[in-house]
Amino acid sequence: MNAILAGQGGDLDDTTLLAAILALGLPPSADAPAVAAHLLARFGTIGAVFAAEPDELAAATAGREQVRTLLPLLREAAIRLMRARIRQGNLLARHEALTAYLQASLARETVEQFRVLFLDRNARLISDEVLAQGTIDQTPVYPREVMRRAIRLKASELILVHNHPGWNPMPSREDIAMTRRLEQIAAVLGLRVRDHVIVGNGASTSFRQAGLL
Repeated sequence: MNAILAGQGGDLDDTTLLAAILALGLPPSADAPAVAAHLLARFGTIGAVFAAEPDELAAATAGREQVRTLLPLLREAAIRLMRARIRQGNLLARHEALTAYLQASLARETVEQFRVLFLDRNARLISDEVLAQGTIDQTPVYPREVMRRAIRLKASELILVHNHPGWNPMPSREDIAMTRRLEQIAAVLGLRVRDHVIVGNGASTSFRQAGLL
């Protein structure tokens, strides 16, 4: 904990860092390093620990309510911090920050989610909104709702986002066809689709960087 307060948290290994975080919520009698080691063994990485569902955390720690509550709260705080950062300046020039934010928000989702990042004419983020949720492998997308929301927000540009539950973020033929359809409809309304990012667990694909837009 002293190392973190001294600004040396980056030098800590994952087990030590996670144990220091858990010690904030666990009773003094608890063995925080042991709990941290168990969670890392169960979920694989510290990122996966923070992304785990509260019930998964409780099951992995014999029902410790402190862990079930603390880690999801910290995850939400981290996502909000990343969201605040990507609001600063041209989002298209901050691809790494955007990818990190989307990974934190979507990588562990078990059903598909379609969301849109609405940007102003200077590519600054106006709003990030979930517009549809589906099943484990498909999400209905309604272009009318996307464009209606863009007009209401006075957006000029759009970044489309959806997740593929699992590890594979490669676009399907349906993903490409849907993107082109939204791009064409947006152009008629004077809007521009600047990217479509597909998020997998640990990897992402950008249509813009892949030459698909």
